[in-house]
Amino acid sequence: MRKIALLIGVSEFDSGDLEPLPKALADVKAMEEVLLEPELGGFEESHLTVLKNPKRQIMEDAIYDIFNKQKSKRDDLLLFYFSGHGIVDESGIFYFSTRETRKDNGKLRPTTAVKSNYVHEYMNQCRSRRITIILDCCHSGAFAQGLTHKGAGNPQIKEQLGGEGRAILTAASMTQYAWSKDEYPLSAYTYFLLEGVKTGEADTDGNKYLSMEEIHEYAKKKVLESGLEMTPEFYPVREGGKIRLFKAKISPSEQYKREIESFIPQGNIPEYMKPYLISKREKLGLSEEEARDIENKVFAEVIQKQKHLDTYRKAVHKAFPEGSDINNSFIWNNLKKYQIHFQLEDEDVSPIHQEVRARLENSEQKRKQQEEEEKRRLEVEAKRQ
Repeated sequence: MRKIALLIGVSEFDSGDLEPLPKALADVKAMEEVLLEPELGGFEESHLTVLKNPKRQIMEDAIYDIFNKQKSKRDDLLLFYFSGHGIVDESGIFYFSTRETRKDNGKLRPTTAVKSNYVHEYMNQCRSRRITIILDCCHSGAFAQGLTHKGAGNPQIKEQLGGEGRAILTAASMTQYAWSKDEYPLSAYTYFLLEGVKTGEADTDGNKYLSMEEIHEYAKKKVLESGLEMTPEFYPVREGGKIRLFKAKISPSEQYKREIESFIPQGNIPEYMKPYLISKREKLGLSEEEARDIENKVFAEVIQKQKHLDTYRKAVHKAFPEGSDINNSFIWNNLKKYQIHFQLEDEDVSPIHQEVRARLENSEQKRKQQEEEEKRRLEVEAKRQ
C-alpha cells in the first residue's frame, strides 16, 4: 500500500495575459508539509512530487506518471492537487494553466495549457481504486465532467484507507472564481481545508480519521461563513467520499472541548464528574484557566442557543392563538425566518412545534366538549319545558 501525491502550483506566467497568483506556491508548500507530517498525512517524501510553475510538457509528464497504469497498483492511494488558474474555453472545456499559458486575442491558446481530458484519460486507465483530486482554482467544478469509476478491492486496505472510488474536491463551481482574502496566508479553500486537518475539527464522527467528505464539508462551511462569493463543490464517485487521506490530530483543547460538550444535554457539569475532568485536564496538559475558558465558551453557546429557542417558542405560541389553523403555511413561512436567523436546526424546533400542536388540539377538544355539554344542557331544558 502506497500513498502517492502530485502537487502543482502555478503562480507566475511568462506572458502578461494572466494575473500572478502569489499564494499558489504557498498552497503547495502548506499541503506538502501536512502530507509529510507523520501524524497527519503520513506520506513518504519519495512518493511526493512537487511542481512549481511548470511548463506544459513537464506538467503533462508528471500527470502521466502518477496515473501510469503500468506502475500504479490497485491499493495505491493517489492525490492530485492543483493551485493556479483554471480556464474554461468557448466549448466549455476546462484547462489547467501552466507558466506558458497565454491568450490570443483574449482567447486561450490551448497548446499552452493542460486539457482536463488529458487528466481524465490517464486517470480512467489507472489501476488505483482510491484517487483524490483537489482543485483550488477558478471554474474548477468543470473538471468533474466525464469521469468513470472502477470496481472493488482488498477489504483490509479499505479499513485503513476508507471507501474506494474517486473524490473530486473543487474550490468553486463551473461558473465561479476562486477567491481569497489578504488575511489568509493561503488561498481560501486550501487554507480552511488544511485548518480542518491540522486542528482535527473536521473529524465530525470522532473516529480519528478524516474522510474527504468531512474535510470538504468543513472547508465549505468556513468558506461560506467568510462571505466569499464562491461555493466549494464535492463530486464523489462510488465511495470516494469515504477515502481517508489524513488522520485526525486532535489538539488537547479540542479533546477537552468534546468532553465538555458531552454534558450539553444536561445543561451543566455534574459535581460527581468534576474529579474526572480535573484528571483529564491534567493528562492533556491544560491549565485550570484554559479548561475554564473552554467550559465557559461551550456553555455560553448553550445558554445563547437556549435564549434563541425561548424567543422562538414565544413567537410560535403568539402566532397560533386558540382556534388557529396549525397548518397555515403563511405563518410557518414567516416563522422560518426566526429559525434561519438564530441558526436553529429542524430537530431543535421540532419539540416546540409539537408543543404548540398539542396545545391547539387540546384546546379544540375542550371546545368541542364544552359545545357538547352545552348542547346536552339545552336538550334537558327543552324536555323540562
